[in-house]
Amino acid sequence: MRWRKLCLSLLLLCGSISALPAPAALAGTPGARPQLSVMLVQSYHQEYSWCQLVAKGVRNALRDLPVRIEVQYLDAKRDPDPERLRAKAKALFDRIEAEKPQVVIAADDAAQYYLVAPYLKGRAAPQVIFCGVNAQPAHYGFPAANVSGVRERWHFREGFALLKRINPRLHTVTLLSDTSESSDFVLKGMREEAKAGRFALNVVEVERPRTLQQWRLAVRRAQARTDALALGLYLTLVDEKTGKVAEADEVAAWNMANIHRPTLGFADYASGHGLLCGILESGEEQGQLAGAMARTVLEHGVAAGSLPLRINRKGLVLLNLKTAERLNLIIPYNIIQAAEIVIK
Repeated sequence: MRWRKLCLSLLLLCGSISALPAPAALAGTPGARPQLSVMLVQSYHQEYSWCQLVAKGVRNALRDLPVRIEVQYLDAKRDPDPERLRAKAKALFDRIEAEKPQVVIAADDAAQYYLVAPYLKGRAAPQVIFCGVNAQPAHYGFPAANVSGVRERWHFREGFALLKRINPRLHTVTLLSDTSESSDFVLKGMREEAKAGRFALNVVEVERPRTLQQWRLAVRRAQARTDALALGLYLTLVDEKTGKVAEADEVAAWNMANIHRPTLGFADYASGHGLLCGILESGEEQGQLAGAMARTVLEHGVAAGSLPLRINRKGLVLLNLKTAERLNLIIPYNIIQAAEIVIK
């Protein structure tokens, strides 16, 4: 009888203990790591491949940290109206104030112009890491006490050299790029790079069309005057017939049907637009570098402004063998072997 009472008492005691809630993990508990928060602000839209690659690079850099990554989009390519962008940026700032992420990663120039420079720069928090910025950082007042990041460099010198290696008979090239502010910045970078010495091809003309129809005329002029065409940005060309921005795929389809000169690209989307070759910017590299800087801030508690500015180094070599065949060009095997992206 006493034995049965003892067993019953032990069962009741164990049941009482198991019913108690488990203690919450504390930041100071050995082995426990506090939840961290990062907001990634993309200048463009979710479906844009560049944004997806930037996000992939950021996540890879932060993958084994207990961090929550929230992604927001300004949609500046599809909706470039300044007033609407200012309104979106103000709403994002209000969200940042409410959510209080430790780090904001701001990708591309629109995010700097509309959000970081007017609202976040110079504050105690959050820390800000930028990436994909074509302008000189000083254009936005960077670096600042809480701001540092990664400048984006287009590979002009390497690209012209690649085109010359593919076809040594080429001597001149026309560069075409739209009238967007991003084009202003990358072309300024090309002029700065040219000061270090001549390019492998002579850039005889830079065309800056505003509309789709002007782009087509500029392409025809360029083909009559130069050996090759270098295609920069064409994401903001307005169709004069509709008043709307032409889809990049529409521009690319026309280019493929009408350009009979060798073509060189620099932007990431060139890989899907039929260009002969290119040394392309890497959104994943931009995200990886920015994510690594954010990681340093999160792990060591340092101010972003204490980190040195960085610049991308790696370009992705693109070759399109279908386009080469259409142009009756034979690309040397050693060039093909070294390429990261080969379209067959």
